[in-house]
Amino acid sequence: RVESKSGVVGCMVVLSNFGSSILLVNSVKYLYTQYSFKFPLFVASAHMALVWMATAVFVHLVRGDSNNMMPIRERCSKVLPFTAFNAMSIACANVALMMIYPSFHEMIQSTTPLFTLIASILVDGKWYNNWAFLAMVPLCSGAAISSLNEVNFSFLGSLLSLCAVVFRALKTLLQGRLLCDQKVDSITLCYYMAPFNLALFGTSSALFEGLEPLDRLSAEDSPMDLIFGICFSASLACLFNIASYLTVQYLNPVGAVVVANAKTPATILTSVLIFGNAVTPLQLGGFCVTFFGVWLHGQKSQVVKQ
Repeated sequence: RVESKSGVVGCMVVLSNFGSSILLVNSVKYLYTQYSFKFPLFVASAHMALVWMATAVFVHLVRGDSNNMMPIRERCSKVLPFTAFNAMSIACANVALMMIYPSFHEMIQSTTPLFTLIASILVDGKWYNNWAFLAMVPLCSGAAISSLNEVNFSFLGSLLSLCAVVFRALKTLLQGRLLCDQKVDSITLCYYMAPFNLALFGTSSALFEGLEPLDRLSAEDSPMDLIFGICFSASLACLFNIASYLTVQYLNPVGAVVVANAKTPATILTSVLIFGNAVTPLQLGGFCVTFFGVWLHGQKSQVVKQ
């Protein structure tokens, strides 16, 4: 019975991670298109506020880890630096979705291994086996095919989506360097990062968006519908962060990577179904080539010099 219960819980966790990751990016685009609520920094602030509250409840009440927390000063020196890159990555992604559809955005995001590899070589001085570099050929060529055949192409949107990839790669690299001597699980790390992210997004929203988000809310004929949409999107962000941590716990890291890779084509399909944006057969072929490069990189690449 215990094993059966654990299996059911594990299945629910995986489905939550898979579903929330697919719906999250589409929910942000839905706010932009359905409600014309084009305030990416305000939306990101709402996401982080709920993530902070949820992870605080999980860390302090569910697990009871209040006495094992990293000191505030240490969080500022070790967590804040890579949190800034994380915030820039999210901000670029949210702004990019104002100009491109989630389907094309996900195709660009699939090039993450390329920029992680480059950053690792330039910053950490690591070197990889030939398979790691060979995998970049289909990864880059597939991304190029997808980009050239994008019907709703936006240069600025594509550039911002690409910047989101670069900043995320730098965030991952810096996170590994600063926390190499710390045993911090993903959900606790998310709890440490959330208030910094909220401060960065909140300040940026106040500077660049001002009171326009609140004015837009008050001008809405049915403001509760828009508020519900923002809260729903924030709930997805919260669920995704927690479920991602629990997926590793129930599936192991390899299984978590499989789920993460599987959500990309599902996100593309969901975008097409919700927004009706065109995706050409050649573009899908380019994505498949990129996906093969991602798979090859995950299966064969190894560090040979560090």
